[in-house]
Amino acid sequence: MNHLSEQEKATFNTILSDLIAIPSVKGEPSEGAPYGVHPKAALTYFLSRAAEDGFIAENIGDKAGYVQWGTKGPLLAVLGHLDVVPEGSDWKTEAFHLTSDDTSFYGRGVVDDKGPVVSAYMALLRFKENHPDPDYRVRLIVGTDEEHGSSCMERYCETEELPDIGFTPDAEFPCIFAEKGIYQMHFEAEPNGIFTLHGGNAANMVPPYCECIDLKESRGISTKGVQAHASHPDLGINAIDLMLDKMDPSLISASPLLQLMKKYFSKESATPFSSFFGSDISGSMTTNVGIVDISKDHARLHVDIRFPVTLSEEAVRSKLLEAASEFGVKVVDDSVQPPLFKDKESRQISVLTEIFNSYREQFSYSPDEADSRASALKEESAPIAIGGGTYARTMPNIVAFGPQLSWGKDQCHQANESILKENLYLLVPMYEEALEKLGNIIIG
Repeated sequence: MNHLSEQEKATFNTILSDLIAIPSVKGEPSEGAPYGVHPKAALTYFLSRAAEDGFIAENIGDKAGYVQWGTKGPLLAVLGHLDVVPEGSDWKTEAFHLTSDDTSFYGRGVVDDKGPVVSAYMALLRFKENHPDPDYRVRLIVGTDEEHGSSCMERYCETEELPDIGFTPDAEFPCIFAEKGIYQMHFEAEPNGIFTLHGGNAANMVPPYCECIDLKESRGISTKGVQAHASHPDLGINAIDLMLDKMDPSLISASPLLQLMKKYFSKESATPFSSFFGSDISGSMTTNVGIVDISKDHARLHVDIRFPVTLSEEAVRSKLLEAASEFGVKVVDDSVQPPLFKDKESRQISVLTEIFNSYREQFSYSPDEADSRASALKEESAPIAIGGGTYARTMPNIVAFGPQLSWGKDQCHQANESILKENLYLLVPMYEEALEKLGNIIIG
């Protein structure tokens, strides 16, 4: 498969720039925009662009949509999302403007997931050119609520055809055979009126800031952390956690929520919540306190839990209820995504893994990645398990395939989200090859 021409790169850059400029963070619903005006704008733009390029383009309830080439045979699908997490803080460039230097693209969504969606779209453009009347259909399905539970794909599944095979470019290479369960919930308690405490933007992000105001003393303090994805809380610094070290102990003692956090969900916990459960082939449980919201009117603490594939959500909830009862607080479920487990010896996963292994030495890398890359290349890559959640769990026959590399820094939900340009371009021939080879599987 050929690498991108200069004209293809220009097209790629235009589409990516237009998408990054749309701040498609979930907002207040309105008529025709169930997730807010910006996710709807991203969906409208993408489908309109595809229609102009000659594809079948369908809007699914203003929540999802698809771009398709081919009118007969089995269905191959690529699933991606156009919504993004909030900007957060500490950006060196404008988050919702595609910025580039000699080597990299910067902007919210260049990795998660607008950049890979554009790579898949460019691969589909190539497929269209090379297959004017294919024996199978290729459908690029895009959603706009992946970051908040994937209800967009639930809507798609209600009325649309499910794929016979496919992948989602929204995770890591080489290929994902298992994804931990994701349990997002919050604890509720009665406010005490002594202080207010606010921090974090989303449960699935390590919060980069937190602010406490002592209402009696009329003074405030703040903490600054490092943003990261909740599936890798160790890569960030939790500002809410830092606040526990900085607050007056008497204020913590007056808050059942903070007492609970300190005992079970803090980095200094003597009995961390995850310690009640074992690990399996997918790894150990991780927890992230993503949002704290304590005011005169309410008190909430939002937690993101990634649990091993062999652990049931009922077991997790039972332990949450036990911990909550100790402090007299309430457990409220926000969303639960069951674990995903695939046969890593399947032909689908084997084919995708082989494609990655054939391209992996072509990926660019920064100087500080040289040693970890050299170590990774000593042996063939094999399918992996992750703590993140992807669209692969929303419908059958889908697995996650790229784009992040084992030797690279995790960029999802980070400030200054970035990707090497040539690596994003390299996804196009890789995904083009995936469309060809997965198609061969379903047409026999």
